[in-house]
Amino acid sequence: MKRVVIAGGGIAGLTAAVYLARKGFNVKLFEKNEKCGGLVNTFDYNGFKFEGGARALVNAGVITPMVEDLELDVELLKNPVSIGIEDRIMTVNGEKSLLEYAELLKSKYPESQDDIQRLIETERKILEHMKVLYGIDNPLFSFNKIREEGKLMQMMGRYFLWFFKFLGTVREINALKEPVEEYSSRIIRNNSLRDIVIQHFFRGTPSFFALSYFYLFNDYLYPKGGVGKFPEALVNKITEFGGEILTNNQIVKVIPGNNTAVDEKGNEHRYDFLIWATDLKAFYKSLDTQGINGHALKKLEDEKQKVLSARGAESVITFYFGVDEPVETFGKISTGHFFYTPSRQGLGETNRSRVKHIVENYEKLSKEEILQWLEEFIKFNTYEISIPALRDKSMAPDGKTGLIVSMLIDYDIVKRINDEGWYEEFKQKTEELITDNLASTIYSFLKNKILFRFTSTPLTIERMYGTSEGSIVGWSFESELPVPSGIFSMTTSVKTPIENIYKAGKWAYAPAGVPTAIITGKLASDVIIKNSNK
Repeated sequence: MKRVVIAGGGIAGLTAAVYLARKGFNVKLFEKNEKCGGLVNTFDYNGFKFEGGARALVNAGVITPMVEDLELDVELLKNPVSIGIEDRIMTVNGEKSLLEYAELLKSKYPESQDDIQRLIETERKILEHMKVLYGIDNPLFSFNKIREEGKLMQMMGRYFLWFFKFLGTVREINALKEPVEEYSSRIIRNNSLRDIVIQHFFRGTPSFFALSYFYLFNDYLYPKGGVGKFPEALVNKITEFGGEILTNNQIVKVIPGNNTAVDEKGNEHRYDFLIWATDLKAFYKSLDTQGINGHALKKLEDEKQKVLSARGAESVITFYFGVDEPVETFGKISTGHFFYTPSRQGLGETNRSRVKHIVENYEKLSKEEILQWLEEFIKFNTYEISIPALRDKSMAPDGKTGLIVSMLIDYDIVKRINDEGWYEEFKQKTEELITDNLASTIYSFLKNKILFRFTSTPLTIERMYGTSEGSIVGWSFESELPVPSGIFSMTTSVKTPIENIYKAGKWAYAPAGVPTAIITGKLASDVIIKNSNK
């Protein structure tokens, strides 16, 4: 009955907790909010159900085997994706849709046939590598089932053959490490086309992971009842296995010298192992290094300096609409997960040099200049549109539809606007702009059918989930990463300079998403299980 304290009830913390509790560890998980799940959550509003973070789950050979391994009470639905530019919309239906995607691009950029062909050839190569990378169930989650079914030798043979293909994929990943902006500029000469292809990625994302989007469009799953059903099922399993979950509470101080964690209510909790599964900056701010000396202290201070000076990737702004229109109307236009660009022009420098200029010269700029930038930013952006009721009709009242529209946005701009005192005005203006743009392009009926609308910004994410710079995927690739990022370093990414403290989640490894957070949570639990048996 080794004692494990887990700070953070997001998907990484829940994963670590459920596997440790299943092994009989004395688990205490702390979550600052009323509900666990972090950015994997679903909430109710006026009879509608919306996602507060992830719109769907990328399977990545992780979600399905994990659900089966833990016998989670969650039903996974298909999550088809649509892509649209202006008036041309297509639905991705397997890798054969890559040719249809090429035709869509050629119809909008007929002068860029060669550029598009180079892009499609790159996409096809990456798609094949992604089929290797994610094409089998991750053994971290499927091993128990295979062993119970007596198929261990069969699995070993399969994974042996897969491993050599995997090494080739790793070489391809390493060859495409450069930022997607730089790589795409070599294969796509048309600036607008290049913007349309890459403007919905986080700045500086390695090319391999950015350009794997076409594979990922085929790999999404949607839990019936909303993505929040997934962490809800994990919470139920943790409780079933005897673990303890303390919500509305968080760890605010860690004292490794006497293996003690202190919560925000002043209670002390002794531990044999601790997993920090939330913002890594908060960990180093809460760490009491008294009693730690020598090499360990030096290593801690070096890592602390790297972490505190690093920044999260840009965040998102999200618009929520209740629409007095049946979901079937939206179903005639797209699927329930829709990446839509209303203008073939693209953002250009609106989201690059102009953002940098605004942040660095904010005091010299008028509100009118900021609003002019905002208007172009919304007009030429790419939207991720989620319509929950198109996957599951129970997500909205009969005859009505809930709409979630989001796009990437820089945290610093929103923070400066808030500091200047016109944050609410900014939100109202963005709502008007996004409504006008959607109504003049894809949803002509929208304006007169809106029941309500509200907005979430990077500041909302920072406040609700305690995530630095409102980041939803962890660290920015625009500067030096303070955590491991090589594919073979994922197993060591969970370690800290303190031998019985581990880290997990989007701040432990980059690039990060829900599958990565889950894997780091599982790796942290596996290391603890292994070390407790020594």
